[in-house]
Order: sequence, then structure tokens, then C-alpha cells
Amino acid sequence: MTDPEIKDKVESWNWNLSIFEIYDEVKEMSMYHYEGYNTGNESSHSDLSRLLTHAYDFFNCDPMIMELASFLGAEITEKKELTTTA
Repeated sequence: MTDPEIKDKVESWNWNLSIFEIYDEVKEMSMYHYEGYNTGNESSHSDLSRLLTHAYDFFNCDPMIMELASFLGAEITEKKELTTTA
């Protein structure tokens, strides 16, 4: 995923989705087995970490995003402002 795609995805959630709906949208990106899902690969798992890091920042360090990342084996990295160029 590009930075603009990540930014658009997170902004589309814009507080309208519950953490469970966000999980449904991103679970396939994880490389780990959860509820029979293991469709992710190293690249999509990296995208998942970047996506959830941006969501964590965007939603003012919401602990539920951190918990979701932990559950999916993703890593919330340092706060990083995504670039707006493609």
C-alpha cells in the first residue's frame, strides 16, 4: 500500500467503524493464524503495521488500535506523518 492509500483507508474509517469492523477489514493482512485466516504475506503484514500505526496516530493513540495490532502480530512504530505524494 502506498502512503496515500493508507491515509485514505484510515480517514474512511473516521470514527464510524467499531474496532471489530476494522478487524474484519484488515485481518487478511496478518501473517498469523486467527480464526482460520492466514492469507497475508510479509509485504501485506508490513502494510498492516503501517496502516495500524497511522490509525493509532489518527485516532489519538486509541488503545484499541494498539490492542488490535498486538492481536494481529503487527507492530505500532514511531509516530510518523505519512507523505501526501503518490
